[in-house]
Amino acid sequence: MNSDAKLETFGAVHGYEVRSSFACRFLRHPAPGDLLAIRETDREPQPSSEPILEWTPRPLRDFTAKLFSDNGSFHFWTNREGWYSIDPRNPSITVTRGIDPVRREARMWGVPALLCYLQRGNIPVHAAAVQVGGQAVLFPAPGRNGKSTMASAFLRAGHRVLSEDLTCCATSEQPSLYPGPAMLRVRRDVFARLEVPSTYMVAEDHERVHLALVQEARGDGAPVPIGAIVFLRRGQGDPVIERRTARESIPDLWALSMNLPTDEDRSRCFQGVSALAGSVPTWNLERDFTIDEIDEIVDLIITTCLG
Repeated sequence: MNSDAKLETFGAVHGYEVRSSFACRFLRHPAPGDLLAIRETDREPQPSSEPILEWTPRPLRDFTAKLFSDNGSFHFWTNREGWYSIDPRNPSITVTRGIDPVRREARMWGVPALLCYLQRGNIPVHAAAVQVGGQAVLFPAPGRNGKSTMASAFLRAGHRVLSEDLTCCATSEQPSLYPGPAMLRVRRDVFARLEVPSTYMVAEDHERVHLALVQEARGDGAPVPIGAIVFLRRGQGDPVIERRTARESIPDLWALSMNLPTDEDRSRCFQGVSALAGSVPTWNLERDFTIDEIDEIVDLIITTCLG
């Protein structure tokens, strides 16, 4: 490990001031926050125990990952981006040298960063998020349910993208979220039909086009109050938005959050999603997956859920 490498402050993400030994592409403008140190290494860890969590390939997605616990620290491995070593108590992430830097950083702001802000007491939700005025709108949904498309549509309408896949939420009297990495990973078929302004391409693969937000569209990493939670559902015909109760929303938020396999962390996570559902208005949006009326859907969400 290059423990003596000089760390420089490059920006903010997930409520952290990021100090890194190498440049990061997807950070927001600096904002006060806890320090997160990022370093590179040439050595791969050798976990001595079985993984505590595993991710296996799904249809159309050849992705495998394993998470190992190591006396309060963690090692995370993926078949695409190699190893990450994480110390949440003294927030730091060490990454494998020689991996494609775009994919490596994009993955780093997922599970590795999530393990750090879990320690801080935040709740991760599998959701995109945008800022409309002074409020954030959260779009929880499973993979391939249109989160990045919805975030791109709000960006087209002049609103700020706060996250595109995983959102760091803080539960308090006024729940808020910390802006995630300034990027969008858009499906290739969507990218071919939907103009995504204020971005530039940094990579592409057979699944998605990887976009970075231009500096003027990023904003800083300060927390944004959550004004609405809108679950994205598959539907047919005209889009329909319906209000949900907190009791109806808790199971879905629980299913779309992440917790470590311990009773203590499950309890913390359940309390967090219950606080979110109990403090923020929640809605269902049912729509088909065509993008012909996406701009009208943006207007419908704003007038219905924030009006």
